[in-house]
Amino acid sequence: MNITNVQEIGALIRRRRKMAGFTIAGLAELVPCSPRLLGEVERGTRNVSLGVVLTLCGLLGIDMHAIPRGES
Repeated sequence: MNITNVQEIGALIRRRRKMAGFTIAGLAELVPCSPRLLGEVERGTRNVSLGVVLTLCGLLGIDMHAIPRGES
């Protein structure tokens, strides 16, 4: 799956959070961040640091790969 914007990564994070059985508050506590911030990330209305995204992905079992354009 190619993610091209903050709305797509936010939607993926929301799906995986729900699949894992986390509430917004429960996951936010693990990051740590506020539940409000996490909700904004999931809706794609808030930009956060790459560190927060990587932490969320790690907690939710999402692997991220950086592939330079033109390379496979």
